[in-house]
Amino acid sequence: MMIDASKLKNALKKSSVEAQKKLNEIRNEIQKIDDEVHWLDSSPLPLSDAFENIDNFIEKKSNNEGIKHFFYEHKLGGENFFGAKTVFGHASLRAHEHGMVTGSGLTDISKIICSLFASTVQPALKQIATQAAKDIESGPPLNERPQLIADLLKKQFAFEVEEEQLICTAEELGLNGFYRRADCNPEIVLMKEEA
Repeated sequence: MMIDASKLKNALKKSSVEAQKKLNEIRNEIQKIDDEVHWLDSSPLPLSDAFENIDNFIEKKSNNEGIKHFFYEHKLGGENFFGAKTVFGHASLRAHEHGMVTGSGLTDISKIICSLFASTVQPALKQIATQAAKDIESGPPLNERPQLIADLLKKQFAFEVEEEQLICTAEELGLNGFYRRADCNPEIVLMKEEA
């Protein structure tokens, strides 16, 4: 029996189109997972975590480090501390140079302010954070993120294995246009080569 070359060519072309469609679907899923992982890595924290960061900040800054600058000769921004351009109120806390006073040395005003006024600064920062949180789309709590990312990476690995299998099958069939992504997982490629 003679093989009809045109039928074989059409069958291969149809297989190639279907395989390419499947490859694109897999790659879309891989990209979605990359996007989700990036979002989890960089999304704003929920208010509860922001409060914890405020508490840690106040605790870290409220120590005798803030007073040590008084034991050195350098000036604070060309003036003494109490003459520096600093405004403190219940709802706002501002200092020029983003909280840093420069002169012949560098002094972090937050250490001084937190050491002197921690009981006022802490609730003021929490009040500001609560107001700001209304306009911030936060991600999940910080302590949940590692497990969420691990689960996503596990799903992504399965998609990448499927992607590599499809590419290898296409190569075996002599189909054209099935290339690996520049950022493909080398572990999977090597795993497939060893099998």
